[in-house]
Amino acid sequence: MEHKVMHVEHNSHKVDVFSFGIVLWEILTREEPYANMHYGAIIGGIVNNTLRPTIPSDCDPDWRRLMEQCWAPDPAVRPSFTEITNQLRVMSSAHKANAHKPS
Repeated sequence: MEHKVMHVEHNSHKVDVFSFGIVLWEILTREEPYANMHYGAIIGGIVNNTLRPTIPSDCDPDWRRLMEQCWAPDPAVRPSFTEITNQLRVMSSAHKANAHKPS
């Protein structure tokens, strides 16, 4: 496969990871990101790779870390979906273990 095509495919996965991070934020907050922003400001923030939704202060640290990893400004350091899946499994196991602890 040509290097350029492989590079585009790799970057497209990293764009999907960014979008997945946004979906995690939407699930967490039950809000639409950038709802109060002008369309032009949203596009500018996306083009400049500087726009990120504000994570609520009471967000679980593991969820915060995962979203921030998905939104990393450098696409090369964003996790793969395999890594995300592994993180979600660990988080789920920890949640289940905490849910079964007596109060």
